[in-house]
Amino acid sequence: MCGRYGLAVSLEEVAERFGVVQLELSFEPRYNAAPTQTMPVVLEDGERRLAAMRWGYEPEWLRERRGRPLINARDDRLRESRTFRGALRERRAIVPVTHWYEWAREGNGRVPYVFRGRGGEVLGLAGLYFEDGDERSYVIITTSPNPLAARVHDRMPAVLRREDEEAWLDPDRVEADDLVGLLGPYPEDGLEAYPVSRKVNSPANDSEELLRPV
Repeated sequence: MCGRYGLAVSLEEVAERFGVVQLELSFEPRYNAAPTQTMPVVLEDGERRLAAMRWGYEPEWLRERRGRPLINARDDRLRESRTFRGALRERRAIVPVTHWYEWAREGNGRVPYVFRGRGGEVLGLAGLYFEDGDERSYVIITTSPNPLAARVHDRMPAVLRREDEEAWLDPDRVEADDLVGLLGPYPEDGLEAYPVSRKVNSPANDSEELLRPV
């Protein structure tokens, strides 16, 4: 599961990282983005661009049954899922992040850990997006964990390798097996992780302080 993340850089840096030409959004760096909030995602629909979307897919039928949005999609269920297989074929996105959080069960509580690229670079998570009238929303795809992530949780976000980002966004690639083959655990040596303050538990806390190790 991936239930919190951050994008602690400027929009200009994100645009340069993913080859986006036009900037139509306003954005301030975020350290603790939570579901239902609006964040920038990268997509290709005739041109490479950044779009503001709500994190969490919640069609009416799901709202009545579940009461909360879907924020993640498992990579091993995309091909069979009636909810996600159409988006896998036609509405793929990259969710830019500088870090994400997971919680480990330790003793009688849960301890938050932050995961980051070792070089502090912006990473691209595989995502799917949905359109409901004028509203767009997205989910983050999760995959099996690498050894580092497995110490904290049994899933991790599907971080795309840089060389696979172009293929993930390519609208001409529609074969499910081909697309799912781009997903998988990110190399362990490309990430670092450490425990952080429980202040991250509240979405109201959103500052660089959350990234300090404890």
